[in-house]
Amino acid sequence: MRLDGDQIKPVRYAPRPSLELGRLGAFDDAGALPSCLVETDGRLLVYHSGWTLGRTVPFHFHIGLATSSDGGETFERVSEAPVLGRNPHDPLLTGAPWVLRENGVFRMWYISATAWVTGPNGEPVHYYTVKHATSADGLAWKTDDHLCLSYGEGEHALARPVVRRLDGGYRMLFSARRHNETYRVYVASSVDGVTWQRQAKPLLDVAPTGWDSEMVCYASKLTLGNRHFLLYNGNAYGRDGFGAASLSASV
Repeated sequence: MRLDGDQIKPVRYAPRPSLELGRLGAFDDAGALPSCLVETDGRLLVYHSGWTLGRTVPFHFHIGLATSSDGGETFERVSEAPVLGRNPHDPLLTGAPWVLRENGVFRMWYISATAWVTGPNGEPVHYYTVKHATSADGLAWKTDDHLCLSYGEGEHALARPVVRRLDGGYRMLFSARRHNETYRVYVASSVDGVTWQRQAKPLLDVAPTGWDSEMVCYASKLTLGNRHFLLYNGNAYGRDGFGAASLSASV
């Protein structure tokens, strides 16, 4: 991306997908959504959510890893299996990983489902929120039962954490939705990256009209020169496009 006046413009479009679907029957045969890019030891690591379709519930997803040694032109999966799938602390699903490497330790913030419940019309409704895991090598992850973010009143989905290390702590952008409402973008802060305090009001709400008038979600901060922007998806998880909002440096 580059800044042209007040407009953010792409520098280059990739000619093909960076990551193809997994083969039939794999954990990512219905969707492979890159979530976080980590540069370490001369390689690029892309952590992604892999989707499969369900029968008793609409979908399943888990966390995979692919690597690149050519600057991101091509990626190869480290395994056809997820690096963080079902486990005793995450028995239902895992996804939307955000990874930082600190002092030789990998830290991941990700979403984990705590329940599927039957909705008012008999449909399955997911409950998931943000958790934290650690790893020595970025492949084998240690998890626990701690929830980084508790559900607010009426909420059932807290999604897509994006975490930055700041002086004195951490800042997280995430999306949250209540029953009968679409996603809004929120912010939370933490001293240790494990225990978090969230702001009550959304950082970004829907617009009065247009491509982001129904939903805003999956936000990330972009800094170009001395300007700061919030990149985010619009209606229907980005079906109508994605855009940017001006942002203060403190967020």
